[in-house]
Amino acid sequence: MAEYDLLIRGASIIDPRKGENQKKNIAVREGKVVSTGDRRPEADRVIEAEGCMLSPGFIDTHMHDEDIDDPDTTQKALLRQGVTTCIAGNCGVGPLQDRIRPSRSDPWLNIGYLTGHTALRQEVGITDKERYRPANSQETAKMKDLLTEELEKGSFGLSFGLEYNPETSWEEIIALSEVVPSFEKRWISSHIRHDGPRCLEGVDEMIRLAGYVNARVQLSHLGSMTSFGFAEQALEMLHKGRENGLDLTWDSYPYDAFCTFIGSAVFDPGFEERFQKPIDALEVGSGPYAGQRLNSDLLETLRKEAPGTLVIAHVMNEKEMKLILKDPSCAIASDAVLFEGRGHPRAAGAFPRGIRWLREEGLSWSEAVAHATLIPSMMGWLERGEIREGMNADLVIFDPEKFCDMATFEDPLKPPRGIKYVIVNGKIAVKDGEVASDPAGSFLVRS
Repeated sequence: MAEYDLLIRGASIIDPRKGENQKKNIAVREGKVVSTGDRRPEADRVIEAEGCMLSPGFIDTHMHDEDIDDPDTTQKALLRQGVTTCIAGNCGVGPLQDRIRPSRSDPWLNIGYLTGHTALRQEVGITDKERYRPANSQETAKMKDLLTEELEKGSFGLSFGLEYNPETSWEEIIALSEVVPSFEKRWISSHIRHDGPRCLEGVDEMIRLAGYVNARVQLSHLGSMTSFGFAEQALEMLHKGRENGLDLTWDSYPYDAFCTFIGSAVFDPGFEERFQKPIDALEVGSGPYAGQRLNSDLLETLRKEAPGTLVIAHVMNEKEMKLILKDPSCAIASDAVLFEGRGHPRAAGAFPRGIRWLREEGLSWSEAVAHATLIPSMMGWLERGEIREGMNADLVIFDPEKFCDMATFEDPLKPPRGIKYVIVNGKIAVKDGEVASDPAGSFLVRS
């Protein structure tokens, strides 16, 4: 019997903590990393990786995988771009644990879920048509009990989608958020209440929340909310909050276009003035009209007849998006959301693209990769994001000369270039863009 299950030879190993690369052999046994130094031991499988880089698997703390009937499309798209661990259930839509677990018993990557505020509202009888009203005291009390049960079952925390439920009261937010600190290593993520001109009000609301409940608060896709002339101010506010002892984190994706459902409150009347962009800056992202630019008639038709249609809004300032992503505390996140296999290219390209952006901004490989590994790992207390003895063998092997995103708005699921292998829990999950026949991931719960 061979000494190891897998041996990777000759790669330049990226260390995001020490900020250096080192060439040595790495072995895997029973799903864990075992460093072998310069020895050349026997293994059941050997990967010759001369000329390649070996990175910790990428960690996506903000993605969407709540469609119970489609467990594969989004996960496989993320897996092909090197994501080995992710947290779903963001923006308030995280499903209840008992409903999602049966369909995710064998995931393609390691995946855990937040519990969504919107899902809790629906569970106590507040329908989508009632999204413009706050919960009453009885409904809030029921939601608190439900959230407590969810956290006891292993949910990673609470997520808000305040722009989607714009009249949610401060009292409702506080009542639910106060449940979270009672459980170890849980956090609150939030799609803030406003984008565009009022975004700093939304940022300030989450800073106040972090101080009020003494819990970690993660601001979701910060770039897409503030890159309308306010990104620099938003970062200054968040760093000042940290200096004052608040536990604040944030993520962003590397595109100047966001994507969400056309029936949401995001596209209520007045959005053109808010974004300072014409209606044809919006592109249909799913359904029979995918690829078409919106006009007033199509907007009205889709909001009335197909509110679940995804729309891609080309409205953000790319320079500000890069400013936020480059911030030393910002994690790369995909915000991947697909509908019937269509949507935004971030689902298939966010991590290679984000690392490329950071490299173009002058960061070293280890500094750039930290935004995809160590930083999100620390944000979620995930004990991943590094290659060292005893860690889960979640790894990415790529050719640094070819490493590049290929997904486009016309072809949103096109896999990236240059990724040779993706390894999940010690098993080869992707080889040269092809996903293995058997899933290697695990359903994550927080005990």
